[in-house]
Amino acid sequence: MLDKQTLDKQMKLMSWRSGPLAHWRAALMTATVLTAAGFVLAGGTWFCVHGDSAMAREFKDQPGRTQSGARVDFSSLKDWNLKAENMVPSGHNPLYFPLKPGFRYIMEHRNHPHGLLRIEVQVLDKTEPFDVPGIGKFECGVVQEEEFYDGVLDQRAENWFCMDKATNAMYTFGEVSWEIDQIGRKVFAGTWRVGDPDGNGVAEPGLLMPGTFTVGDKYIFDGHEAEAYGYTENMESGITITVPAGTFKDCVRTRENSLTNPSDITDKWWCPGVGLVKDTSDGELVASDALPGTDIASFGKHHREPRKQTVPPVAKVSTSEATKIALKEVPGKVTSTKIERYGKHNVYAVEIIAAKDGVETDVFVDIESGKVVGTDK
Repeated sequence: MLDKQTLDKQMKLMSWRSGPLAHWRAALMTATVLTAAGFVLAGGTWFCVHGDSAMAREFKDQPGRTQSGARVDFSSLKDWNLKAENMVPSGHNPLYFPLKPGFRYIMEHRNHPHGLLRIEVQVLDKTEPFDVPGIGKFECGVVQEEEFYDGVLDQRAENWFCMDKATNAMYTFGEVSWEIDQIGRKVFAGTWRVGDPDGNGVAEPGLLMPGTFTVGDKYIFDGHEAEAYGYTENMESGITITVPAGTFKDCVRTRENSLTNPSDITDKWWCPGVGLVKDTSDGELVASDALPGTDIASFGKHHREPRKQTVPPVAKVSTSEATKIALKEVPGKVTSTKIERYGKHNVYAVEIIAAKDGVETDVFVDIESGKVVGTDK
């Protein structure tokens, strides 16, 4: 099984955020197989014993972290007073979707650069056991998310969510995800789990939605510093918003900020009794079991066949040439160069730390024409 660090060297993973996919986004990537003709895109001090190891590790206790030199204060595990007897695998936070087996909803992003993005989310009829020192033994609900581009399954994830019945707050305790390759096989893409070592102690839970929404509050939404790490800020309340699924009142807006990539920012809109209705990365709500009048019957009807095989294109531009072209577009320091699919183009994705503002930017150079066909910050 590939670990995520190894896989990251082969592809730029979609950012699937834990709640819904998040949280770890927005790029249609495939593994690359080179051929002769070209290529085919194929803390407080909480102690935790990890797995069967007797080695104790500490949960982090750092309420204030640094992002781009600025001090950011947010709540985390030490502030939440989580107890096993209150952690349940199903329930209903006022602003989150109902965490109950069988519940489904569909998001679509019709203007995604890689085609029609459709995300189908379903609460599965199973649970995931946890035994977290300082909290105890409990079970989380399992939420499956599948991403399709133009009707073709591209990625699947299972997220482990729990609700604190004492506060109605919704938490994530990790996830596992897979890419779907060109012949339809699941390829392990990444995983994180509360209690796993993350390079700076062990991974902590993330707060997906507090029981009481207060504008200005900040809190960790993913707690694994190596895999998925960031905080949410509650931005607005009392919003009316219209999406394909309908018009909703008394909604709120949150903003997710990555603590490892400051340019990775996602706004989300949440509405009472429905949950997520709009996401700047994943699109808008089109159907939900909470809204009987929407086309939820289309859930699961997208075909799951692999992408059609095509004749391998010949790379007429070398990696070094593509790098020079990208640096003319965005001067700075190149950190990686990968072959990817970008819209209708086969491209070199050249990752650059821009000299002008220090922001990580991807420059996409067509492998045949050598033209820059897009950028992404």
